[in-house]
Amino acid sequence: MRAGLYALGGLAVITFFVVRQRRSDRYRERSLILPLALGLYGVALLRSTSRHDPLTVASIVLLAMSVSASIGFGLFRGRTINLFVRDGELWEQASWRTIGVGWGGLLATRIALIAIAGLLGAQLAASPTSIPLMIA
Repeated sequence: MRAGLYALGGLAVITFFVVRQRRSDRYRERSLILPLALGLYGVALLRSTSRHDPLTVASIVLLAMSVSASIGFGLFRGRTINLFVRDGELWEQASWRTIGVGWGGLLATRIALIAIAGLLGAQLAASPTSIPLMIA
């Protein structure tokens, strides 16, 4: 039950970002409060989960791969945002490539890494409690 809530919460956050990025909006600096809060929450969840599921070498490697994928797809999303001038102001909008490859690729990679972690018995890396950290 709890795992499903983490997965649904992660999908809700991704949906929020996808919708926000896809609509046209004036370009402005974004606050880092939400990613920071998600990251801290994710670290707290992983620490709690590590009490039940041991931190193995496989879990460390898979979590590091997941972090690398999150950073790589985040850089891709940042590079594929369309910037344009409207009424003398800078506007932004995510392209469909940003959504499909940037978010879709991250989701597919994360699901694959969770499946691999499950097959290897790396319970900590397979745990949905790492989702908030990876989204951050």
